[in-house]
This record gives sequence, C-alpha cells and structure tokens, in this order.
Amino acid sequence: MTETNLADFAMDTIPDVQGSADSRQLAINRVGIKDIRHPVVVKDRSNGIQHTIARFNMYVHLPHHFKGTHMSRFVYILNNHEREISVESFEDMLREMLEMLEAEAGVIEM
Repeated sequence: MTETNLADFAMDTIPDVQGSADSRQLAINRVGIKDIRHPVVVKDRSNGIQHTIARFNMYVHLPHHFKGTHMSRFVYILNNHEREISVESFEDMLREMLEMLEAEAGVIEM
C-alpha cells in the first residue's frame, strides 16, 4: 500500500466520533484543560507590565447535543491573549472561549 492509499484507507475506516450525533443526551459540567503553564504579560498598579508564567485551568459546560470539544482551541485562546492579562481582557478571553466552543457557561482560572 502506498502512503496515499494508506491515508485513504484510514479516512474510510476511522469514524469521526466527535462529528457524529450524540443520542445519549448527557451534558458534561466541565470539560477542558487543567494546569497549563503559559507566558503572560500582567499589568501592575503603576501601569507597568510584568512578564511571568501563569498556570491556567479552562473549562466549558458541554451541552447534551455535543459529543466533545476541540482541546486545542483552549490553547489558541491563550495564545490570542498572551500580550496582556487584565481584568478587562480576562473577561474578553472568557467570552471568546464561550463563543468559539459554543458553550453557555465556562470557567477560566489563572
């Protein structure tokens, strides 16, 4: 089997589980990533900045009609906000996470 044929074979035999309908009707309270270390820039009280490494937990509530979520999207959201973390940007990050993952509720801990 050639490399192309092997890829075609895999596409035909490996089902797309996440893309399939979930007939169980079970919601999951928290699904996400835990204890991810990520570089951030934090504003301090004197309007200066401080470079540091933060640990993040990011979770969303997964409604019953979703079978799973794309874990890489949590890291993508962190990368979009690594320039500066503030009270305002933290709220924006949470909104972006909920919208991108089509969730009604979520948690970001830093």
